[in-house]
Amino acid sequence: MVPPESEGYNGKLLKSVSSYGKITLFIIPLQDNIDTTPLPADAPEFSKMPKSECKCCGECLPLQALALHVASCSRKSCTEEEDNNDNEDEEDNGAGAGVGAAVEKDQDDAAFVSCSQSNATEMPCPICQVMYPAQVIEMHASGCNDMGLDLDPTEGPCGASSQTVPSQNQAARPSELDHTIEDWKTIPDQAKAAQVYRKTALEIHASGKPLYLRIDIRSSQLDQEMALIAFYKACSAEWVNPLQCRLEGDPAIGEGVNRFVLSRIMEKLKYGFKINLGNAGATNLFDGEPDHLVPSSSAFIVDSDLCLMAGRMIGHCFLNGGPALTGLSPAIVHVLCGGTPETALIKINDCPDLDLREKITLLEGSSELSAEEKESLDTLCLAWDLPLMTQNNRRWLFERLLHHAVIGRTMKQVKQIRKGLKETMVWPLICARPDVAPEIFPREMSSVLTPECILECIKWPKMTGTEDNDNDECSVSDKSCITGYLRQFIENASSDELKALVKFWVGWEAPTATLIVEVVDSSLPKSSTCFETLRLPARYKDYMTFKKDLIACLQTSDTGFGLV
Repeated sequence: MVPPESEGYNGKLLKSVSSYGKITLFIIPLQDNIDTTPLPADAPEFSKMPKSECKCCGECLPLQALALHVASCSRKSCTEEEDNNDNEDEEDNGAGAGVGAAVEKDQDDAAFVSCSQSNATEMPCPICQVMYPAQVIEMHASGCNDMGLDLDPTEGPCGASSQTVPSQNQAARPSELDHTIEDWKTIPDQAKAAQVYRKTALEIHASGKPLYLRIDIRSSQLDQEMALIAFYKACSAEWVNPLQCRLEGDPAIGEGVNRFVLSRIMEKLKYGFKINLGNAGATNLFDGEPDHLVPSSSAFIVDSDLCLMAGRMIGHCFLNGGPALTGLSPAIVHVLCGGTPETALIKINDCPDLDLREKITLLEGSSELSAEEKESLDTLCLAWDLPLMTQNNRRWLFERLLHHAVIGRTMKQVKQIRKGLKETMVWPLICARPDVAPEIFPREMSSVLTPECILECIKWPKMTGTEDNDNDECSVSDKSCITGYLRQFIENASSDELKALVKFWVGWEAPTATLIVEVVDSSLPKSSTCFETLRLPARYKDYMTFKKDLIACLQTSDTGFGLV
C-alpha cells in the first residue's frame, strides 16, 4: 500500500514510489456508489477555478461547466424560437420571402442575406451588371471575368434576360457566389481551371496573417539556402496566406522580390542545394534525366523531411503563380496524384542509377547471360527479396526490379511530397481535377521559351512625337532603333537566354501577360520587375554593343536588384 500525503496523492509521490515508472502501480477501485451529478455553478469546489461569462445569458460560470451550460442555455433557446417565429411571420405576410427561403435552406445563407440587407451599399458587376454587396463584388467580378463569358449588359450571369435577373432582396446571391467559387471544377480548360482555383484560394485567405521570408542577399550561398530550408520546414504555417519576401541588404520591395525568391526556390529544388547533407558536396532532392526525374533515394533526405519541404515548395510556388517543377517522371506523378503503384507506367529511363539501369537492362533481351552478369543480377535480386532469375520469370523479374528501383525505393519520399501538397491546399485541386496535374507538374518542353511567346506579350513604346518634343526623353528614331535591336536579340536568342531575359524583366522565368518596353536616357539596361517594365538606353548605335551590355546585365539577376 502507498499511503497518501496530507494533501492526497500527487505526481511527485507516485514518481518516487514507482522509481519513475519502473515499478507497476495497481489502483484498487472504491467499493461504493459515487454520485456523478454535476455540481452547481456556485459550489465551493469551483471557488478557486477560473470563470468566464456566458455570451447568451451573461451568467458567470467556471470554465469546466461553461460548455455544458452553453448547450442548454435557456435564454439562447428562447432567442432561437423568437427568430423562427419572426421568420414564419415574414413568410405569412409575404414580405422578405427571399430571406425566409434562405433561412430554411441554410443558416449561413441567412446570415449572408441579412448582411446584404443591412448594408445599403451595392455595386453592379462590371461583367454581368448584376447588383452585389460591396463586400463580395470584387470576388464575384474576378470569378465572373475568369469564366470568359461574353454577356450582354441586359443579361444575367448565366445569359438570362434582364427579367430573370435576381432582385436585390432575393436569396439567390449566396448560391451564385458559391457557384463562382466552384467554377474551377467545371471549366474545361485545364490551365484556366488551375488559375481560377489559385485566385479563389488566395482571395479567401487574403486577410490572413502574411508569411514573411527574409534572405540576406549579402550572406553566403549556404546561409541563403539555410534560410529557405528553415522557412519551408516550419510546421505551423498557413501557406495560402499572403507572401511577403524581403532581401536584406537590397532596397527592392514589392511583387518583384516575391518572384525573385520563388524563382530561386524552384531553381534550388530542381538542381539541388549546395549544402553538405549526408556527406555529399551537394544535396539533390531529385535525380535522373529531364522528364524522368524521381525523388532521391537517400535515407538522410527522408529522415530530415526534406521531401515534405519539397512538397511545400511546389505547392507554394503554384499558389503564387510561380514557375513549376518541370521534368518529373510520369510514373512518379501518377503515384503522387493518388494513382496506385501497380498501374504506373514505368520506363527504363526512369531509373536514375545508371548501374542499376545497366543490370536491369540485361533482362530485356533473350540472349544468354555470362556468369558474371548472372551473378550481379542474383546479388541484386537477393538484396531486394526477389527470386533468382530463370528463363520462365525473366520478363516478370525485369518489371519487378524496374518497379522497385523507381517506385519501391521512393514511396516514403512520395508520401512526404503529397503531404506537403496537402498542407499548401493544392491537394483538393488534384483530387477534384486530376486532369490539372500537368499544370502542376509540367513536362520539360513546356518550360522552353520561344521568341514568339515573348514577342506577343510585349507592349512596345509608342512611336509618336517629333524630334523636338520635350515630353519624350528619346526621339522616335532612337525608339525605333533600340526596339529593333531588342526584337533582333529575342528572335535569335536561345531558350536559356530568353529565360534569363524574362527573369531580369519580371523576376522569374515565366513571362507575364504584358511586358512593357521603355527607351530612356541611361547608361545600362534596367528593369522594374514589379511593373514588368524593361528600360533600355537610347545611346546604342550598333547591335553588337547593345547585345553585349544586355547579356552582361542579364547575368546579374541572381545577385538581387540593387547589387551587381
